[in-house]
Amino acid sequence: MDKITIENNLKTIIDYNREVNSSLKKIYSWVANDDEYREILEEFLDYVWLESNDETRLGAYFRLIELRENSLVLYMEKNNFSEEKKDEVLDLSYEYTSDFHFELQSDLIDFVEKQSLVTPFYLEIFKWVHLVWKAFNDFFLTWRNHIINGINRDLEKKFNNDSSKIMDFLNENNLFDLGHFAEQADRSYSALCYDENKNFVSKSYFDAFNFEIQNIVDSLDIFISNLEKLEDEIYNSKKEYLDYLQAIKNAFLETDVNLLVAKWALVDETWMQIKTPFQISHPLEFYEDKYRKAVAPEWDLRLKNSVFESVVEKDILNMYETFYKEIWKEKFRDSYNYSLANINRVQLYLSNEILIYGAQLTWLNMAQVVPNDDVISDKFGKKIFGFPEMVLENKRSLPFMKWQSVIFDENLLNNYRKYLFSDSKNFYKIFDIEVLWHEYGHNLWLDLDTETVMNKKTWLFKNIEEFKATCGWLVAYFMWKNDDLELSEKLIIDHVIRIIWLFAYKKITEVQTYYCEALIHFQLLLESRIISIIDNKIVLNFSIDSFSNLKETYINHYVDLINIYLSKTDAMEFLKRYTIKDWLYYLPQNEFLRDFVNYFTKTYEEIGNEVDNSISKDKYLNN
Repeated sequence: MDKITIENNLKTIIDYNREVNSSLKKIYSWVANDDEYREILEEFLDYVWLESNDETRLGAYFRLIELRENSLVLYMEKNNFSEEKKDEVLDLSYEYTSDFHFELQSDLIDFVEKQSLVTPFYLEIFKWVHLVWKAFNDFFLTWRNHIINGINRDLEKKFNNDSSKIMDFLNENNLFDLGHFAEQADRSYSALCYDENKNFVSKSYFDAFNFEIQNIVDSLDIFISNLEKLEDEIYNSKKEYLDYLQAIKNAFLETDVNLLVAKWALVDETWMQIKTPFQISHPLEFYEDKYRKAVAPEWDLRLKNSVFESVVEKDILNMYETFYKEIWKEKFRDSYNYSLANINRVQLYLSNEILIYGAQLTWLNMAQVVPNDDVISDKFGKKIFGFPEMVLENKRSLPFMKWQSVIFDENLLNNYRKYLFSDSKNFYKIFDIEVLWHEYGHNLWLDLDTETVMNKKTWLFKNIEEFKATCGWLVAYFMWKNDDLELSEKLIIDHVIRIIWLFAYKKITEVQTYYCEALIHFQLLLESRIISIIDNKIVLNFSIDSFSNLKETYINHYVDLINIYLSKTDAMEFLKRYTIKDWLYYLPQNEFLRDFVNYFTKTYEEIGNEVDNSISKDKYLNN
């Protein structure tokens, strides 16, 4: 087998996986239709101890097939489930979902083996990514119950839900990991635990979750041993894979919390050397833990799948250079060089996630930029992953919901659906601009300690960083790609729909970053008059004038944000210009906007699980 053959075979694997996923989407028809196939949803509901009705079956479908927990959470909140009962249902739903997908992924590996689609070396990677990472499914539940549902809730009770006091307590008691140069790290690879005197102490994952981590390490040993006996005659990357797996093992075995960041930095370093189409993931994001940013166990195997040629990098660089000329790059030479180097060293992978485990079974990626370690990125750059084909298929498969028709003007929603279902070419163009530019935008206006300094007081850096990345692609588009008004209108429609949908995350604190991003965008969209609120519906007012206003509004606010980053001001100083904290949740500063967000929340809580059967997708599929 040669490189051309194996890369052609990747398409066969991806096609097989797509067909399986397409057949799973058909389970949605069983939510309302009482036939023999409903037994999968009924079995799920029996397993999690929920009654069977249209709403719970919909929640079962979303959890099992779309990997979304929010529909089940919404149902339980409406029916006044206790916190303990909600946790129990979500744990059981995770167990069922992970077992369900484990079997499907076992079938995929059998298909790859029987069809001889990869070499023995890469078949071993398929098999042992699957078997090693099965242990991560078990680890994830233990991790979530200890940190998210345990320690974090204890902290909130102790400090009456005052996040500032929680952060002060953690800082004063040195309960963060130390990173490079013995400075406080911007993430944690440890967990808070109680000592014998009921005081908080920080423990490595090996000490805090010994049983689960030992299982992972034992499986890694076998994985490494098996790969050592084989050769990678296609990409000659055997050493890189072995170095990476050994680095993961060493990092998990480390017990000194002040060495964890350094050990996981070596994981990042070895991972950056793997440049084949077979990308084994590792803990990438850390939004789940809102206090110490403890890294969640989320893992997968992704295969490169270039469904289009990305053309955005040049425009991001042009935008970056233009702004730096205006703000005297000599004054911020370190930031300029660091960010520019990161962009120039980006490895871009348009991919499909084939095998997914751990926290990945609670959500689906649109894209990612990694690694998080800025010292490693300074030397080796970053990888950007985008999953355009999967995103398009998932968006098209979702049912139309009643709340969407209540919140969005009919013309806006209709135009969005026309574009989504009948214009794949422009969808991929917009994905390139909206999603991949977003990931490139994460690299801008930084140097080695920007995040650490901006996080020091309130740890809210991520709550403005997502806005920075999205605002960056908008500004780059306005400056370099805005001559096609038809494409611009579709892009703005997509942006508006996404921003309003993010309001549904208001009470899901693990993804608070995206909700905060949406609040800032909401103010700018209304301020520019590209949208308005009429009879509690979002209306699009796209015209040459409103588009011009939008450009000016975003560029002005982006310049303000750049100054926040270059001066390394605490992130709260920017966030508080747009939001207030109303006890547990952020809301807009502007009272009119606040009223609408509250109206959205009330509407979503009342009808968020109701399907809109008044309109068929055939209307758009047949265009």
